[in-house]
This record gives sequence, structure tokens and C-alpha cells, in this order.
Amino acid sequence: MRVRKEVQGIIFNEKRNKVLLIKKLDRKFRNYYWRLVKGGIEEGETEEEALKREIFEEIGLTRVKILKKIHEYEYYFPNDLIHHVSVYAVEGDSREKLDLKGDDNSPITESRWVDPEKAEKILEYEEERNGLRLAVKEII
Repeated sequence: MRVRKEVQGIIFNEKRNKVLLIKKLDRKFRNYYWRLVKGGIEEGETEEEALKREIFEEIGLTRVKILKKIHEYEYYFPNDLIHHVSVYAVEGDSREKLDLKGDDNSPITESRWVDPEKAEKILEYEEERNGLRLAVKEII
């Protein structure tokens, strides 16, 4: 089996009372869901470098501070590919203008700063909800 290493950011605002969610196309299910920023680690990058790059590429935030690694999980695709995801708590500047990009296969259509309780209710995937719960316990 092949392994794809990825990073995911739970982006809190400065007061750490809001979390940034993005509405992104899920290629597998061909539907838009509320998600956290996530992407692959390129060769030669550290996890932290990859996370900052992914945050910039997907939503345009440049003023971010990585707080702490929170969690790890894996998921599988039927094509013999394991996705290993490292989840980080991040602080972002909520006053910074977002530039929602995504990519051609997974465009981002919307973003919201929401309180963590609401975020947990609208995030689509259980592993993202688990990471958020852990981040809230450790960061707030």
C-alpha cells in the first residue's frame, strides 16, 4: 500500500473563541461539505511548512501561528492508498482578508468563523470533529 502524508489545520481566531471552516467540494461524493483546511506534504517539506503552504494556497491566510500538533488519523481509499493526516491547532488573524481558492478538483465556495460548538455540529467528517474536540481541550 502507498501512503500519502497530509496535514490539517484547526484555525482559531486570536481570541480562540472561533474556528475557521471552509465549504469545499468532496470529489468522492460530489457534494460540498464544511471542512477544515487539509492538504498533502510535498517532498522535502516539514509538516509545519506544508501546513502554512496549504493554508495560504487554499484560503490565502499569511498571518498564522502553528500552536501545537493535536492528533493523527488515517483513512483509506480503495486504490491501495492510505492517507496519514497530522492535525495541528493554528492561530490565524481573523481580520486578514481570505482568498478562497482550493484547487480545480476541490474548489472552495464559502468560509465562516464559527464558535467551536457550532463547528463540531456542521463539520462533515468524524475525524475532523475529533480533532476539533481535542484542540478545544488543549488550546482554549
